[in-house]
Amino acid sequence: MGVLELAFTRDLEFSPVIVWDALLDSDLVSGWLAEAVITPVAGGEYNLRWLNRVGQPESLGRITALQALDRLHVDTTTMGLLRFELDEVPGGSRGTSTRLVVRVDLEIEPAFAPRVIADWMTALDQLDELLHGHPVDWANWERDRHEAWTEYLDAAANSAG
Repeated sequence: MGVLELAFTRDLEFSPVIVWDALLDSDLVSGWLAEAVITPVAGGEYNLRWLNRVGQPESLGRITALQALDRLHVDTTTMGLLRFELDEVPGGSRGTSTRLVVRVDLEIEPAFAPRVIADWMTALDQLDELLHGHPVDWANWERDRHEAWTEYLDAAANSAG
């Protein structure tokens, strides 16, 4: 087992204020990542229950760093250390967008790396769709999202091998 260090970058056509809320508001996080219970302060809880993964344990987390509109770090029981970093960049329909970088440091077997990559790529797609007014329909996740997740999984497995 080793520490997997991943980074995902996504440009979102919304201001950092909007993206920030989608990372810290329990209702919004529940619309793209997992059912969430979040206390949005340093030291606060960041607990996630996976609605699309039967049998996957709940991820219990603590916010270890919180600088509004800039960075959020969460140390979790099942997902490792998550670091969300936001930068305002030009673009978007209102002239400003957000570059979101998600860094994941997780101790796992290397064979599971493609699954982690597919999970995060899909989650970031879901975040973008939430910001456009389309939260995940968790009851139909398999129908709506599984094909894209499988494509990410295959691409990650092929690039690793």
